[in-house]
Amino acid sequence: EVHRASRGAWGGSYVDQNIKKLVERILGDKVSRKLTDNDWLRFTRQSIEKAKQSIVDDTDHVFFDVPNEMHTAISECGSSLEKAAKSVSGVKARRGRLSLDVKLVEDCFKESLDNISQ
Repeated sequence: EVHRASRGAWGGSYVDQNIKKLVERILGDKVSRKLTDNDWLRFTRQSIEKAKQSIVDDTDHVFFDVPNEMHTAISECGSSLEKAAKSVSGVKARRGRLSLDVKLVEDCFKESLDNISQ
């Protein structure tokens, strides 16, 4: 590394936190509180990182795999992935995954990119 990581609001972890906040908004407070730190860590490693790497110029939707723990928490709270997806415009549930309009995901990168370009 040329420069040591500064933990400022422009790195990959910051983007991950923004995506997590968006997913929490989709799932709702009840489901989000039911998930453990390990559930979120697994989601970050398996879904968020994979989704971030899938974004290219002509991408219109970004897919997030939903781990079994999330499916379980959603059903234990009396809901479904489909119902949760309908709570936010630009989100759909497809084959057990969340499909987000690329604009929603790009918004999670915006502040980070703005800070890099300053």
